[in-house]
Amino acid sequence: MTIIKNHRALFILLFFSFILHSILALVPPINGDEATFWEWSRHLALGYYAHPPMTSWLIALVTGIFGIFKYSVRLTSILLHLGTIVFVYLIALDILREKKPALTSALIYALMPLSIILGTVIATDSNLILCFTAASYFVKKAIIDEKKNYWYWAAIACGLMLLTKFMAFLFFPGVFLFLLVNRDYRKQILQKEPYLAFLLSFLVFSPHIYWNATHKWLTFQFNFFVRHQDQEFNLINPLTYIAGQMLAASPVVFIVLIIALITIVIRKYRTPAIGGLSQQSADALLLFTYLTGFPLLFYIPTSFRSEIGAHWAAFIYPTASVLVAAFLYLDRGKIQTQVLQKTKTFWACLISMALISIPIYIIVVFPRILPDRMIYTPKVYTKKAPIGSHYFGWEEIGNRIDELKTEWSKRPEGLFFTSSDYS
Repeated sequence: MTIIKNHRALFILLFFSFILHSILALVPPINGDEATFWEWSRHLALGYYAHPPMTSWLIALVTGIFGIFKYSVRLTSILLHLGTIVFVYLIALDILREKKPALTSALIYALMPLSIILGTVIATDSNLILCFTAASYFVKKAIIDEKKNYWYWAAIACGLMLLTKFMAFLFFPGVFLFLLVNRDYRKQILQKEPYLAFLLSFLVFSPHIYWNATHKWLTFQFNFFVRHQDQEFNLINPLTYIAGQMLAASPVVFIVLIIALITIVIRKYRTPAIGGLSQQSADALLLFTYLTGFPLLFYIPTSFRSEIGAHWAAFIYPTASVLVAAFLYLDRGKIQTQVLQKTKTFWACLISMALISIPIYIIVVFPRILPDRMIYTPKVYTKKAPIGSHYFGWEEIGNRIDELKTEWSKRPEGLFFTSSDYS
């Protein structure tokens, strides 16, 4: 009760987030990807063709407690989303030392368009985002605060991250580059804790490595080769990637994030500290620019050869929210955490997020405002189907497949069904 009283605004945000995401979870039918992950949870294993197993384990845990129905499957994602908001708040509070910027950080992340979707539908990204944020918090404690035991908490978070999705590998270069480039922390490269933590993370990940070793390395084949084999050099893909990020975070927030990344790096390397912050807090902000900026930049050259989904970089946005909030409190080289310095920019961020998030929310809760041709997929799913059908047409697909099954089960050939999409 004391914690709730001291951080009342955070718990109000968590409460309304829970209610709003619960409403979203109750309306549309389970989509193809969600059905896949739920099916995995009914057949637990150490690995699957498309992804590592953590998502299925979490669904099995939640549905084992609450029973199996549409809301309980999605409740897994909602709880992970609430956990991410808490870590965003903790990170900002730890660095900026005030509740106002901490709440601003949590609010920005909670209202992002990507949070509306990935905080509701069950996806591998939901746990990846939470674990990446938790690992970032623990690494900050280990490196900046020099609390060595936090290396092992970070390792566990990284291991769980690797057990969720292979995008987790992008966490490690950001940490290493920060240690390598920054002289004050370079000595930690020679200490045993980072390497023991790295080994511990792979020990946590080892069940999936074993599964792949005994299943022809299927998950590695799919993620690193199969899904990219038909891709060709394309100059449009990088623009599509940037546009996807602007939709995921909202255009104004994404632009402010880029400005914040550049501003923090320039100010930090010009002077030992950013005005108004302690040396440790300024260094922590710089650490998060590496953890946020490296994956964001990594996908730019990659996008010339592959189509990068808007959600592929979703895991950076919790820490990005902290950087954006820090920038909003920055004025003339000083961060004054008692007063929001860039009020107009803050409201522009909120409006930008609202212009994307609110229509998404309305369409999901009231899908009948869309034309039927956008909601229902004809017969079976095709890549040319309207995007609305990706979310609302799965019941129709199921009914159609049931008709085919009934029809073909009466024939001597039987029914064999295949699809170009794993879901």
